[in-house]
Amino acid sequence: MTADLDRLELELRFLPGVLSVGFERAAADDALLVQVVVVADRAAGDLRGRVRRITSTCGEPVQLELVVESQGGAPAHASGPSSAPSPQTPPLPPPLRSI
Repeated sequence: MTADLDRLELELRFLPGVLSVGFERAAADDALLVQVVVVADRAAGDLRGRVRRITSTCGEPVQLELVVESQGGAPAHASGPSSAPSPQTPPLPPPLRSI
């Protein structure tokens, strides 16, 4: 199975705009979670369809999560057919200084 995941990762990374690909499975009988991180301004308009076609070849149930990095750097998660960007979190306060 490792060789199949390596091939799947390689195919996904060749898509324009893809920054990172990750896999996770909670249990042996669970669907394989495939997380794909993309840059919004570099990704093709049909990226979601292309990713689905590639992941459909792995021969097992797959749950797909697209994480879209906007130009401002705040990720917007997209795991369903339609999604709204996640709200941006406020900046962190400066670190405390020790005396």
